[in-house]
Amino acid sequence: QNNGNKGKVERKVIEVPLKLGDQHVKLNYPMGEEPELWSEFSPNLYKMHIKLELAGKVDTTSKVFGMRCFAVQGTNFTINGKKIFLRGRHDACVFPLTEYPPMDKKAWLRHLGIAAAYGFNYVRFHSWTPPEAAFEAADELGMYLQPEIPFWGAIHESQKNVMDFFFREGRAILEAYASRPSFVMFALGNELPGTDPAMRTIVDSYRKVRPDVLYSFGSNNYLGREGWKKGEDFLTTCRVGADRHSGYDNHVRSSFAFADARDGGILNACLPSTRTSYEKAIRDCPLPVIGHETGQFQIYPDFREISKYTGVLKPWNLEIFKKRLQERGMGKQADAFHQASGVWAARCYKADIEMALRTPGFGGFQMLDIQDFPGQGTALVGLLDAFMDSKGIMEAKDFSSFCQAVVPLALFDKYTWTNTENLSFDLQVANYGSSDLCAPLQWRLEDSSGKVLHKGSKMLHGRQGELSETSKISIPLSGIKVPDRLKLVLWMKGKDSVNTYDFWIYPDQEPQELPVAFLAPRKLTGKTLRQLNEGASMLWFPNHQDIALRSVGGLVTPDYWNFAMFKGLSESLRRPVSPGTLSLLMDPEHPLFKNFPTDAQTNWQWWSVIKSSRPLILDLAPSDLNPIVQVVDNMERNHKLGLIFEMGIGKGKLLVCMADPEALRKTPEGRQLYSSLVSYVQSRDFNPKMICSPEEFKALFSGNTLSPNIKNVDNVTDYK
Repeated sequence: QNNGNKGKVERKVIEVPLKLGDQHVKLNYPMGEEPELWSEFSPNLYKMHIKLELAGKVDTTSKVFGMRCFAVQGTNFTINGKKIFLRGRHDACVFPLTEYPPMDKKAWLRHLGIAAAYGFNYVRFHSWTPPEAAFEAADELGMYLQPEIPFWGAIHESQKNVMDFFFREGRAILEAYASRPSFVMFALGNELPGTDPAMRTIVDSYRKVRPDVLYSFGSNNYLGREGWKKGEDFLTTCRVGADRHSGYDNHVRSSFAFADARDGGILNACLPSTRTSYEKAIRDCPLPVIGHETGQFQIYPDFREISKYTGVLKPWNLEIFKKRLQERGMGKQADAFHQASGVWAARCYKADIEMALRTPGFGGFQMLDIQDFPGQGTALVGLLDAFMDSKGIMEAKDFSSFCQAVVPLALFDKYTWTNTENLSFDLQVANYGSSDLCAPLQWRLEDSSGKVLHKGSKMLHGRQGELSETSKISIPLSGIKVPDRLKLVLWMKGKDSVNTYDFWIYPDQEPQELPVAFLAPRKLTGKTLRQLNEGASMLWFPNHQDIALRSVGGLVTPDYWNFAMFKGLSESLRRPVSPGTLSLLMDPEHPLFKNFPTDAQTNWQWWSVIKSSRPLILDLAPSDLNPIVQVVDNMERNHKLGLIFEMGIGKGKLLVCMADPEALRKTPEGRQLYSSLVSYVQSRDFNPKMICSPEEFKALFSGNTLSPNIKNVDNVTDYK
């Protein structure tokens, strides 16, 4: 009997000769010409009822199973012959109330069902295998699962105890759970070093037990630098082979720690566009590639979560972080920091996921993570907290708009444009649904007030399991006379597939210049301070070399995973330490932004500004100095950081911008921000609330900053 539309399969009575003692009887049971197959699209399950009658006695049992073929076709995964794209999350066994996973199906239906609501169809269990209830729930939900051996270390043939453990543990896992249709992949562990022959021997032994499961030697073995190995069915990795020329051509995720990739990887280092993909990285790999532990964008803690820890795990880490923020005098900003960093992290996750989706022949990704990880120094990288509850940043409906089987995509070179250009983009659909696609892709372009400026519809054809053909759109921007943010909305008619993109349009003009009397020299002199004290109004761009020790670098993406851990690794490897920041925070209604549209949080028009900046450490400034553009620091360090701020000095007024003015002039958004700074400093709106004397201002640049002693978090991975 199954849960599909065809009801019961024909009942069979089979006579079996039995001898005294234990016996294994193998029977072939015909399922009919068209059995209902199990997949993410239709998770059909059968329940077999077995009754044994012997000498007047009866024994019964039942078994739930699914009919499916999970396989590899070139560099794609397939389910029952259809190409699929694995949209996955990393599961690190986080259950704060019990510190062990639940054993009932209801709890797992919630746990995996939340992931499914966010658009995920795949879960990789980091170095562990869940209980049977998890597979039961995944079978019903149509989720693909990748359990792993509980091991994170080196594997060598000479280590008999280790080899015996793998043979014993792996066989036990496969015999217990691999008959479930959701058990489709199996790996030896996480980031394993060792020898290929040892790993191949272990995997070959597993294939004899369950030849229908796909195997890999481990997730991100050798940190990806040795590429794929003979004997693997798929490759889970952050890069395909060793880095070449300090570039990113072999990377299959957009973000890294500074210890592991130059400038933190593609998303932080390269001018943002939606044309970047991993096509070059997978070009010479014959196996499906899964991007390993993608994202890892930190979000500032939500201290309201503390009250939820009513079980065995105590939130001492969150309590410490809360206390530290209060000691820095920024306790009232905790919610704003959480929201600002969370919104920006969600935008970065969208960019990361779409980079994978628009790569032809890519196997998929497993994101780290949709859920927070409270260990390893505390890594709050989730849009869900440790309890799998929403943080209120981005709900499932919005997240799944770019994380589902069919996703409409816009391909363009840049996010910022001038009004003398045509807004040019291509339309495309990633079609990993159950069938071929021939449907109109509808679009509209709105201004910031919601007025529709342009709209259209394009019929797109896409074969199942592939990216569709592209359709080019070009829209003149000459009618836009003032700076504005535009929104492009895409949706498939008859499909639950909506996606959006933001653009920023600026007048094509040179930035307004300040009279000399209003522009402070890059290096402030006693004369300048006297002028300010006597009533001058000035704009100041400090020389970055002069304030190098009193500032942090410009980091666009939220800091990776955990600042303390990778700070220690970078220092031990003598590599640059990440600037460690999370996001911008500002008031969009501030008069400075009259001609520079912005959200309260970072968005893509800030990319070049941030990259050219060194936010100033304002720990020693008076508590009432609230930056116009504040940079949210990580929870370990908690510096008060200003990218743009203002203060009164005596009778005068000073506006400070920590970006490089020459760099600002090179981009449309930079020129527009420069003009906005110039207009603001000459306007009646320029009226700083915080007033200090020239002596107090000097102290801001001469006292010791309050840098905390951040302890390293040990990590067992063999970084080289």
